Order: sequence, then structure tokens, then C-alpha cells
Amino acid sequence: MVAFKALLVEGTSGVGKSTLIDALIRRHVSSCQPRKVRTLVHLAQSHTYGPLAVPENNRTLTVDANLRHLERIVGTLEWLHASVQEHTRSWCFVLIDTLHLTHCVRPGVVQWKDVELFDRRLSAIGCRQLFLQAAPRTIWERGIVPRKNEQFMQAYARKFGRTEEEIHQYFVREQETLAGLFSDSAMPKLLMQNDGAIDGIADEVYRFWIEHVVESAPGENLLHQEPQTKKAEA
Repeated sequence: MVAFKALLVEGTSGVGKSTLIDALIRRHVSSCQPRKVRTLVHLAQSHTYGPLAVPENNRTLTVDANLRHLERIVGTLEWLHASVQEHTRSWCFVLIDTLHLTHCVRPGVVQWKDVELFDRRLSAIGCRQLFLQAAPRTIWERGIVPRKNEQFMQAYARKFGRTEEEIHQYFVREQETLAGLFSDSAMPKLLMQNDGAIDGIADEVYRFWIEHVVESAPGENLLHQEPQTKKAEA
């Protein structure tokens, strides 16, 4: 049995990454016996993206600074992986909310050639990658409308467009760019369309993370889930 189980969740804004990760954490903890919750690490965007936000806004972020940030994170994951290798049961569980793929578009100072080595290092320790995607209408309904009066739309996202419609179109285009980067990744990976309730995909993603039920040969690790259909509204 694999002692180290890590899942990186990538995708543009509004596709349901945080909601899904929350569901995965709650399911994992509830499945454990009392006093048997082993190491569980959740790297939220406050760790994976947040430290780059200030220099990004000040336009002082450099490629080297971005790569040093990635080195800290990937190096920590490699240490977590190495530290549990003597165990014969699953012992360390990690969920990562966006990383090197997102860095290629936001902040955008690095390119794939700059981060490809980190991708291979993550693959070498068995880290898996999930790419969540959604229809443009879903991105509008989840990522734009509920945030109209929040700091995200009032300040942060204004760099992507002057109006809500322009910001929405940016995230739709960003999704297409991220999908191309995802296809280049060497990590074992799963693509899921997420336009419905999170329960519709949580079971399969949980199995992909925890049970490693889907194995694939090198060069054949791109898995695709057919789009969900939304339930009819009452």
C-alpha cells in the first residue's frame, strides 16, 4: 500500500476547487477511526498562491522568486514523502489547492519550461493531479455573480477586465490555457467536468486520491470524465 497520497487540484476561478477540497477533507476525517487520523496536510491558496500576491500587485515578482516559492513547497512535499516510506500503510495525506500550472497564468511570470522540473518531481513522489473544468455559464454563476460585492471582484480581478463580462471572459480563456498545461503534465491525472452538485464528482475524486484505483501507463495518464448534466430545477 502507498504510504504517501497527495492530490493537486488545478482549475480556473469558479470551477469548485475549494468546495471539492472541503468535501474531501471532511470525508477523509470522518472515515478514520478515533485517534487514527494520520498526517493530513491541506495547502490552501494562502500558501500556494498568496505569498506571490503582494509582489505580483507591486509588479516586482521575478521568475527566480516564483521558482524559490515552488522549491519551498515541492521540497516540503518531498520531505513528507520520504519521512513515511518505512510504513506499509497509508500514513500521509496531502491536498494542494493549485500550484505550478496556475502560476503560469497567475501571476504569469513563469512559463511551462520554468516549472516543468517541479512537475516531474511531483510525479516522482506519486502526487496526482485533478483538473476541474466547468462550462462558461457555470464560471459566471459561481465565480462572478456571488462575488460582485467582494474584494475578489472589487479589487483583485480588476486587473483582468474593466467589467464583470470582461473578467468572466478572462477566466474562460484561462481555463483553456490551463487545460493545455494539464495535458503536458507528467503526473498521474484526472480531468473532471464540474457543472452540477459537488456530490456528483466527489466519490470518484476521493477514490482517485485515496484508493489509487485508476492506474495508467506512461504517456497514457490523461483520464476524462464526461460532462455532468445539471439536475432540473424544481
